[in-house]
Amino acid sequence: MSNAIMTGTTKKKMRKAERGSNIFYAALMAFPVLQFLVFYVGVNFKSFGYAFMQQEKISDTEIIWRFTFDNFTNWFSNSSKLSDLLSTTGMSLLYYGASLLVSIPLAMLFSYYIFKKCLGAKLFRIFLFIPSIVPAAAFVLTYKIVLNDVTPVLFNNTNSLRFDENQLFYILFYNLYVSFGTSVLMYANKMFDISPEIIEAGQLDGATGIKEFWYIVLPLTFSTLSVFLITGVATIFTNQYNLFLFQANPEYRSLGYYMYVLAGATVGHEQEIPNVAALGMILTAVAIPLTYLVKYCLEKFGPSEE
Repeated sequence: MSNAIMTGTTKKKMRKAERGSNIFYAALMAFPVLQFLVFYVGVNFKSFGYAFMQQEKISDTEIIWRFTFDNFTNWFSNSSKLSDLLSTTGMSLLYYGASLLVSIPLAMLFSYYIFKKCLGAKLFRIFLFIPSIVPAAAFVLTYKIVLNDVTPVLFNNTNSLRFDENQLFYILFYNLYVSFGTSVLMYANKMFDISPEIIEAGQLDGATGIKEFWYIVLPLTFSTLSVFLITGVATIFTNQYNLFLFQANPEYRSLGYYMYVLAGATVGHEQEIPNVAALGMILTAVAIPLTYLVKYCLEKFGPSEE
């Protein structure tokens, strides 16, 4: 009898604990779901509708909106729009390619340098993270002043080193540098989580130097690296690369900055909103499957922690 009572009491406690766990999980998941509904669905709700609408003037005083797919087809049938879209896509791929081929490998190596606590490791960590602390507007302004006003004086008035003479190179260098600190910090923190016993076992088997990095550290850090690679693909379509602050030449604009300029031009010109909304949906339709494809490839072919 007493065993039955104890069993019933235990089951009630387990059910109560399970209900509490479910409530906690639901409350925890409610925040990101609510954030998605408000800041993506809610904010873009009208944009979804605008993408399929077009103004039609009936008379001097009457304007109606009609359903159409022309907003999408115009981006491919209009040679001027298609040319702008292709050129900005090319620049975005260039910015992403520079990050992929230069910034990420160097960030991994610097992180490994910090992880091994080599000479000046702490100083490097602080120096690389400073750009993430300084406001972007102040950092860009200082960067341009140094290049345009200080550099020519230091190098005997060599104007070829000024920002205005080499905009693309300096924009690439700046964006690689400012993204460096966050990457190094994240990779290094992941490396410090690696058990010392694993490193010691690898060293006993002859895994030292580059072998230690390649066969032990890289696979155990790949989960963090893959997050940067996946989100990097998504930002091809949204990153403005501080081009507004640089007041860069229009030929260097990225997709993110191009969308920003187009959206700004719709102020007071409501009839232009559908074209921008349609472009946003086109880019989204490309970005989502591409991001999932990269995620799938990294999970299938990337190194395993095991």
